[in-house]
Amino acid sequence: MKRIKNISLLILITLIFSLIQINAQLSSSPYTVFGAGQVEHNGFGVHEAMGGTGIGLPSSRSLNNINPASYSGIDSLLFLFEVGFFGRYSRYQTSNTIQDHFNGNLRYLALGFRITKWWATSLGVAPYSSVGYKIRSTAHIEGDLNDYIRTFTGKGGINQAYAGNSIRFFKNLSLGINLSYLFGTVTQNEEFSSGGQFGGYKIEKTHYIHNLHTDFGLQFSVFPGDWTGTLGLIYGNKKRLVKSTETFLSSGNKTIELDDTESDNFFIPAKYGIGLGLERKQNFRLGIDYERRDWSDADFTNPLLTTRNSERMSAGIEYSPFSHYRDRGLKRLVYRLGASMEKSYLIIDGEPINTLSFTLGVGIPVKNDISLINLTLEAGKNGTMNKGLIQENYLMLHVNLSLRDLWFMKPKYD
Repeated sequence: MKRIKNISLLILITLIFSLIQINAQLSSSPYTVFGAGQVEHNGFGVHEAMGGTGIGLPSSRSLNNINPASYSGIDSLLFLFEVGFFGRYSRYQTSNTIQDHFNGNLRYLALGFRITKWWATSLGVAPYSSVGYKIRSTAHIEGDLNDYIRTFTGKGGINQAYAGNSIRFFKNLSLGINLSYLFGTVTQNEEFSSGGQFGGYKIEKTHYIHNLHTDFGLQFSVFPGDWTGTLGLIYGNKKRLVKSTETFLSSGNKTIELDDTESDNFFIPAKYGIGLGLERKQNFRLGIDYERRDWSDADFTNPLLTTRNSERMSAGIEYSPFSHYRDRGLKRLVYRLGASMEKSYLIIDGEPINTLSFTLGVGIPVKNDISLINLTLEAGKNGTMNKGLIQENYLMLHVNLSLRDLWFMKPKYD
């Protein structure tokens, strides 16, 4: 009974703390100007270091929310708790300008445990999408000698609070589902300023977004000798997000509210993914993922913008040289390496916007080797400088605490 009370209390504290603290704005990219912004990919500390790979990897001793079927792999004795932070340094370049930017924040909180031999669950809060941009342009009004400046800014994004369940039907087959509540606020401002006769104005739009969403997963494993091979599949259905918008126009000392007449481009595209995983006991893991999202219905009413289905490919490995409890130093660490390539849904003036990234990580055992501090350095490139567009080069530090506790060990004697 005491264990049940502890679990309930920790779940409540986790969700409350998550809803208060987690900020969906993780990006500062100008390419988040469209719709709900840049879609963030699932994955906690271990999988961040493996290039965001995890469709074919069971949760085992750390949580994996990339595929909800993975929860059935949680060790029956363990209670898992994940908390992640990030710091991101970005350099934005055009053919004639360079701008640096840094941001950081709490990224996610989640927990997971086995309820029965065949049923496991996970609860958490993580970002779904992020908006963060500031774009300034200078132009000339015919008949006026003064130049004018238009500034577009946006911030916010969408969070997801999820409850996931996984059921193991046989030794080698697991099915899972994540039920998520999506919520968030996206603010978009347009400001016009001029020293000439046209004066200036400011339009402020605030979008309040929410809806329920489900995604599904499957994992099928085979066990040849000391190895485990796993095929993973994921699917998420398309969902139009519920949105209400407040729009205000300010000019001089006057502010009026405008009707929202813009097209509704706040939706979640259908998602499909397949992954392969290979594991050898506790010292080696390899994963390869492919994911596709259907953006065919997106229409952003911009003559220079076309959309396509996005595709993401990633691969990662994890290795631990630990073989004996007497091992010390570097042999007790867990080493990880990963890479990913993403073709985003954006094509601007004929130029596709793609992202390439590489990750290098290490896991540091703590608390009698049960828990881990995971550090990951990610380096990547997003966008292009062709046709006057913007290229982002970034370095990102992921800090993850993968906390594990033996909550469910039964005493041998009363």
